[in-house]
Amino acid sequence: MNSITRLKKIKASTFSLADAKRVGVSARMLTYLVGRGEIKRKAHGLYCFPDFIDEVDFVDILRETLQLVPKAIVGLETALQLYDLSDEPTQIIHLIVHQNKIPSRKLPNIRLFRIRAPLSTLKTTKLHGIRVTTLEQTMVDLLRAGHSISELVRIFHAAQQRKIPVELSTLQRLGERFRAKGRVARLIEAVC
Repeated sequence: MNSITRLKKIKASTFSLADAKRVGVSARMLTYLVGRGEIKRKAHGLYCFPDFIDEVDFVDILRETLQLVPKAIVGLETALQLYDLSDEPTQIIHLIVHQNKIPSRKLPNIRLFRIRAPLSTLKTTKLHGIRVTTLEQTMVDLLRAGHSISELVRIFHAAQQRKIPVELSTLQRLGERFRAKGRVARLIEAVC
């Protein structure tokens, strides 16, 4: 039986190496099929068919990616996508990890942000069953990562239009805790 036919029996927009092995397709065959363009590699151990790329559910990709980095928290631009506050989807998944919990292998399409403090110091919530930084924490993280005040003002106003509350006092406290007090103060001044 043809390997592609076997993979199509999985009946999922994305599939893992374990899924492929269950239908009798080896890791070596997956690498061969990627090289021929028959399938695409979305992340380490995560594949899809080329015609499914536009149909792939972003939340499913995140869930499968978090299986590769289990203690990570979704943040920054990827968090904005979950909040539906991003202008365009990013091809890179942004995850926050403790500096001692970094995977040993390179993970394509994943950008890890390492922090020294325990992950419990980050303000998080659950969206679609995925642990993600709160909007206030996301905004502070974006400022710390070098995003402009004007970009954060746009995000703030988009959140207001979508009736997503942004607590300015929480934003201010997080700015102080994460050494972004001045930038957060300028952001609050710009939105008030």
